Amino acid sequence: MASQTKTKYVLITGCSDNGIGSALAKSFHAKGLHIIATARNITKMQNLQSLPNITFLELDVTSPESITAAYTIVEKQTNGKLDYLVNNSGAGFVMPLLDSDIDMGKNMFEVNVWGVIRVTQVFAPLVVNAKGMIVNNVSTAACLGLPYQGMYCGSKAAIRLISETLALEMKPLGVKVIIVITGNIRTKWFSNSPRFELPEGSYYSSMIDRIGVFARGEQGHPEMEPEVYAEKVVGDVLGGTEGTIWRGAQSSIVRVAMGVIPSWLMTTCQRDGTGYSEAIADSGMSLLFIWRIILGL
Repeated sequence: MASQTKTKYVLITGCSDNGIGSALAKSFHAKGLHIIATARNITKMQNLQSLPNITFLELDVTSPESITAAYTIVEKQTNGKLDYLVNNSGAGFVMPLLDSDIDMGKNMFEVNVWGVIRVTQVFAPLVVNAKGMIVNNVSTAACLGLPYQGMYCGSKAAIRLISETLALEMKPLGVKVIIVITGNIRTKWFSNSPRFELPEGSYYSSMIDRIGVFARGEQGHPEMEPEVYAEKVVGDVLGGTEGTIWRGAQSSIVRVAMGVIPSWLMTTCQRDGTGYSEAIADSGMSLLFIWRIILGL
């Protein structure tokens, strides 16, 4: 008598339409997993509605009550075992640090840092029972001080280091942890971020047009399609990879550059287009320039 294949479950946070979470859900689904797709608003997951073997749950990573309610449903559905937990939810905004609203920053940290920890703490028993895997979506912003995104960079740097610690602590429990350093992906991330508007009297008023380019994501950097990104990440996850991986446009450039480019040059390149220096801005120094240095071109 042929043995039945055990159903494997993956829970993904932040699965709203046209985002990374939605693309990951489709890719995992194509590999035969049962998807538990979550978002703060279930109606924003229309792109996944036609898929069989998928469960839709409301889950607000900033709400302990919402997380607990979702856990109760997932524990029953999976018989107490969750093979993969993907912490994908994220938030951000563009604003000079001197002008950044502290409460907005706290709300962002609630999603990008404390939300990841809350979800992981609550669902850890199911992942431990399955000897499964936790996947935390970080960002290349965790590695670089991006102009006018200081609070966002800080939140991603924090969760990156926390995730590295988590990997060490979960190892004795038989759970793998993957930290995905994500580069540029073609999503509506910038359009879904809070509207950019400098406060009256800002030191940066004369640079508002330049900052607006950052706020709208119009720097012209290469972007990877979310479906391509998801296929690569899911391949890593199901292939048993653990530790830190780099996926998405320009992530490999950042990875290599962090190891071989002097910090002063990295800082200089990050000033490109910020209004700090017309000479630097006109030099065209960018991550592409860094890549040329690496290759000796």
